[in-house]
Amino acid sequence: MPYVNFKEENYKLEKQIANRKENNKKIKQEIRKDKTLIKGYSISEEYSFKSTKKQFIGSGDVIGEDDFQVISGEDFVCASFFNCKFQNIKFVDCSFIGCNFKKCSFDGGGIVFENCTFVKTDSIQTPSLNVNDNFSCQFEDCYIYAKFNGCDISYALFERCTFENTKFELSDMTAVIITKSDIFKMVVSDCGMQNFKTKQCYMSDFEFDDKYMTTFDSKTFFDKLVMRKKDRDEYEGLYAIYQNISFQYKQNNLDSNFGEYYFLGKRVEHKTLDFLPKIKSYLYWFSCGYGERPIYSIYFSICIIIIFTFLFLIVGINIDGSIIQYSNLKTIEFFSFEKFFRDFINAFSLSVGLFSGVGDEACEPIFVSQIIADIEMLIGIITMGIGIGTLTRKIVR
Repeated sequence: MPYVNFKEENYKLEKQIANRKENNKKIKQEIRKDKTLIKGYSISEEYSFKSTKKQFIGSGDVIGEDDFQVISGEDFVCASFFNCKFQNIKFVDCSFIGCNFKKCSFDGGGIVFENCTFVKTDSIQTPSLNVNDNFSCQFEDCYIYAKFNGCDISYALFERCTFENTKFELSDMTAVIITKSDIFKMVVSDCGMQNFKTKQCYMSDFEFDDKYMTTFDSKTFFDKLVMRKKDRDEYEGLYAIYQNISFQYKQNNLDSNFGEYYFLGKRVEHKTLDFLPKIKSYLYWFSCGYGERPIYSIYFSICIIIIFTFLFLIVGINIDGSIIQYSNLKTIEFFSFEKFFRDFINAFSLSVGLFSGVGDEACEPIFVSQIIADIEMLIGIITMGIGIGTLTRKIVR
């Protein structure tokens, strides 16, 4: 069985998204009714507690980061932006508390968020000891070309967004959810991604560029990647992404999660292989699920046993001194289903015995079928070794 239950994880994620939206909505309503509940912020009077529509914020043209407009130390609280365009801005030490961005564009030369906060964790209620609100930001149908450096983006929700050349560096991405989005290029560097989740996302370029280590935990979840073009280039790209994700789990000593994404990556890689490597891949896949599915060894063994059962019936076996050979025209002419069933059971018993290396007393291969018996014994020894090795590795994990 796979370690990651994608169906169950997606079901729980849907509930988590609904709960997060309800939580944000409830807290925002309370703060709007009583603004004294939120303290310690340098609130931007221009945008906080307001709905801003179809506004251009920043400067025109495509310019370098050194020439960006700098907005420093401002806090945007319960601000809503609809169909706004952010361009060539550097936000430094700013806070975005309970902000909603819908159909907004962060492009031009890009947007930089440096040491910014996108979540309010402390509770607005009293007593608040050991209580967290996790009042976060939501991005919906947005185009994002940005750099997040040293930011706290915890609990942010990205829905149907497009990420282009976006980088998260030294940032807290705890419990971030990205759903039904296009990730054309995203780089993550030394971030905290505990409880980070994706759902139904298309990724063409997603990588980790760590100097130290991006941290995962057992709740970090990447949904199966969406395929569109289904050509060689896309398969190679998806394989690289699965490899990057699996390696990151391995770095965090989450070996079972590593194995699951390694398996998905090998499945995608299989589609890019030439004839001979593909045959090898088929054998590796069917015999043990690329080392990640012990149950496949059982299925594979049963198939091998049944195949050799029919081979013995065709080539010939000796059952209690009587030669049974269904390639013989006389046998076919006087075919009886009842007799065939008895012969099949005997041949199956012989096949099981040879596969396991113990043989069978009731019947044995004739001289012509002896080579087939030797081949089955060799395959049986190898398959059982692979199956035991795969199972042992999964148990150790």
